[in-house]
Amino acid sequence: MRLPLAGTLCAAVLLSACGGVSRHCVGEFDYQQAQTLPPPGKIEGLSLPDSASALQIPPPPENPVPYAREIPDPENPGDMRTECLDVPPRLVVQPEPPEPAPEAAPEPKPEVEQPGEKS
Repeated sequence: MRLPLAGTLCAAVLLSACGGVSRHCVGEFDYQQAQTLPPPGKIEGLSLPDSASALQIPPPPENPVPYAREIPDPENPGDMRTECLDVPPRLVVQPEPPEPAPEAAPEPKPEVEQPGEKS
């Protein structure tokens, strides 16, 4: 009784690990709404070093890159699929050109008997 139950449970766990294709890059997330805080103002007794090697946070880009985009699905014409920025694009394999046919070997010349030779 326990063996079939354990087998069914293992199969369910393994199949759930192969779950659907959920794209984690679709939608807005809390971290995307984070605001940069200004550096602290003058505080008595605290002096902030001004270092050229200090890490600077760059300003946000003028034209931000989307985290995902909808592209035509080559496997299902007419459908769209989501392509995430952090997933490399699919490679298109170019078919190799056919090898040229080997050149025909020249036909052997018929041997002509020379006078005085015996075959």
